[in-house]
Amino acid sequence: MKTIGRNEPCECGSGKKFKKCCGRNAAVNIDGLVLGELEVLQAQLYDFIAVHNSEKLENDYQDYFSKMKMMKKDQDIFEMAFLSWYGVTEKLEEGLTLAEQFVEKQSKTVGRPQTLASLEMWKTPRLAAGIVTSAKGSELVIQDTVEGETFNVKGANSEIVEGCFFIGILLQNGTTYLPFAQYFVYPGIAEICRDAMIEKMREAGKDSVEEYLVSDYLYLADHCFYLFTGKGEQRAVETEPVTETEEKESVDNPAYTEAVESMQSFLKEQGEAPKSIEKAAKLLTQYFESESPKIRNPQIYSASIVEVIKADTDLKKDYLQKDLAEAFGVSANSISRRSKEMKKILLAAVV
Repeated sequence: MKTIGRNEPCECGSGKKFKKCCGRNAAVNIDGLVLGELEVLQAQLYDFIAVHNSEKLENDYQDYFSKMKMMKKDQDIFEMAFLSWYGVTEKLEEGLTLAEQFVEKQSKTVGRPQTLASLEMWKTPRLAAGIVTSAKGSELVIQDTVEGETFNVKGANSEIVEGCFFIGILLQNGTTYLPFAQYFVYPGIAEICRDAMIEKMREAGKDSVEEYLVSDYLYLADHCFYLFTGKGEQRAVETEPVTETEEKESVDNPAYTEAVESMQSFLKEQGEAPKSIEKAAKLLTQYFESESPKIRNPQIYSASIVEVIKADTDLKKDYLQKDLAEAFGVSANSISRRSKEMKKILLAAVV
């Protein structure tokens, strides 16, 4: 760590002398403070993207989701991956990405110069795909074996090991990077994934890995899941992706029971008729039996089934999405996306 004189200006940017600011502690790791602030900001960035209301975003979400082979069975993973990628690549209002809009808004509130300098660079984050050549705790070195670029990453999942193939979005953190929201690692098949990516780049007429990922990020992540089928324990950071050969979730899954019971309790509290509650429970169970989704937040499904039935069920209240979101502790956009998918499945079952 750099040595700072006690009477010199504090590096945190406060304008105070070091001895009257961070120097009050025996030693302060400025890099650690900046990393902590950036980790908070990247969580806020994801939330900013996730709550954005845009018809184009919602339509694109449904379009990409319908084309997934492997992630289609785990909508929670897909949603985070889609929003992370879409928010930093797609120009929306006023020709800006959501990431650019966030930076312009949030930069006014950031006081530390080092943190602000990194935040400003989040307008143009890096999209990376390569092999993890070093993994020490939460620090990774990722080698783009196509173009030779190296990415030093801090703040990653500490369980990642060397030799994995990495696909993710990287946000600037000084001279290093911070992984953004959902990123993917594929142990044991790095060369297979790399060769598949090179072939797909050739087919798409793309010479740059980053240029290719701007358009095909989700397709590559999904394809690498497919390549991993039968080759060991496939995983995405903080999640467990689905393979086509994976056995369906049991209808006795506790998460399914929780989703149904939570919905029933809510509608009972609202004074809804038993037949309406029974209808919602029957449809939600039917959806689980048909799709066997992996569930990380049962409350999304509890709220979504209410959204599904309200149009053709005699309910006492309107149950706006924002009200359901507040009642179940989830986002209105998650309810919107999940209910649309559920309607398609349940309507197809009726037809």
